[in-house]
Amino acid sequence: MVFFYTYFSRVYTKRVKNMGRKRKNSPNMKVYGVPFRVTEMKATTKGQIRWYASMREPDGSVLHGENVGKLVTAKSMKAEVVIKATESIIRENGEQVLEWLRAGRLKEATPELLLLALPEESIERVYGKSDEEHRELVRQVVKLLPPISELQEKMETVTLRAVEKVVAVKEKGSVVKRVLNRLYDEAVSWGIIEENRAKKVLIAVRSEGEKADKNLNQRALSLEEMRMLTALCIEGMEADIRYAAVLLHLTTGVKTGELCGLSTCDLMRYKDVVYIEIGAKSVQKRGKIAEWKPYERESGKVRRIPCTPLAQAALSVLLKPRLEVDAKVDAPLIVDENRRRWDVLKLRAFEKELLQKVVPEYAKISRTDLIRTSFEHYCRAVCGMSDGQTQKILGCKAAQTYEEWYADYNSRVALITLCAQLTRFHNLLAEKGDRWKVAMHLHLRVKRGASVKIQTEHGIKIEKW
Repeated sequence: MVFFYTYFSRVYTKRVKNMGRKRKNSPNMKVYGVPFRVTEMKATTKGQIRWYASMREPDGSVLHGENVGKLVTAKSMKAEVVIKATESIIRENGEQVLEWLRAGRLKEATPELLLLALPEESIERVYGKSDEEHRELVRQVVKLLPPISELQEKMETVTLRAVEKVVAVKEKGSVVKRVLNRLYDEAVSWGIIEENRAKKVLIAVRSEGEKADKNLNQRALSLEEMRMLTALCIEGMEADIRYAAVLLHLTTGVKTGELCGLSTCDLMRYKDVVYIEIGAKSVQKRGKIAEWKPYERESGKVRRIPCTPLAQAALSVLLKPRLEVDAKVDAPLIVDENRRRWDVLKLRAFEKELLQKVVPEYAKISRTDLIRTSFEHYCRAVCGMSDGQTQKILGCKAAQTYEEWYADYNSRVALITLCAQLTRFHNLLAEKGDRWKVAMHLHLRVKRGASVKIQTEHGIKIEKW
């Protein structure tokens, strides 16, 4: 009996000592409220210190699974490389982190964790069309917010204070507020917070009258304003090809993405008619690289648009520098100073700047492509086109009568007729003494198995092998 008591007391004492001692593999770092264990590993042959960062359960226990740890080289465990490695681990295990947040297991989790753990499509909805500058401001604001567990009670005041502290410009502040509002909405939809109480202070609600004035009160440019815009483009396009791009936009009614997506091989000629073939567009979101998207034949967006002498004048200005550098057949038609395809967003910004010279209240009268809207209006008012014809030339589905549905602008006869209709309109934009007589001297030679060459009367050529 004495022996049993002595043995039991020794075991009990040993277990108490082990329980009181700090565990060797316990978390030693928290990143946005998520526990991590960062362990120093054996140095490399060059003497560089290596660290192994592994994510742990909220209670500090070992988390089993793939992609829960990374090995990095850094001078200390708090180096920026180590922090980025932990952020990468959080992104890869976003579903697990969101589950912990919904269960309330991460008591010290900060709102920055939402930007890492939410799925990519949710983050795209949160940021919307904001550029990288606004995204960085959002990240700075989120750093100043309290932990998610404390955010619900004082959401309105702390959010406004953080925005005022980081953002000095009012316009940028409104963008940041909208992004934060969408971030809170996403957190509510994922069950992380109960309610978005800051919606009223983050989003300024407009009256019904303001909404109607902003959304429904659209108008086209008057004929005098169209003439002023044409004169500005003609005057400036010899020195800056962007003016020629705007003039081509004005005379063809294409989208800005389709305009930037044009290549030299899209220029065609049939008898006396020069036309451009629209088969793709350049799509660009804010903060991202432009993408090339070809149209499907069945979509109705693949079309041919004839170029009147006024449009040919713009084309000649755009084509001249491309021929001088021996560009290839499929090279972009509108390029920047680095000979790269012109960005859609930059072209829109230039058009907005130019339109404000013609229409000072431009920002108040339209939220759409004003040039394209004006082209559509004058196709009906001056050219005498029906709704079905207008929709066809704009690349929209013709939703009119049976005959208009099959208006085929791939037909040579229809192309000549359309060119005559557009010429009637373009003759009103330029004075009689300024009528353009431009001939596109391009000869296409095609032989089976041979290269394609385009030559000008000056002997400059572009080739495609």
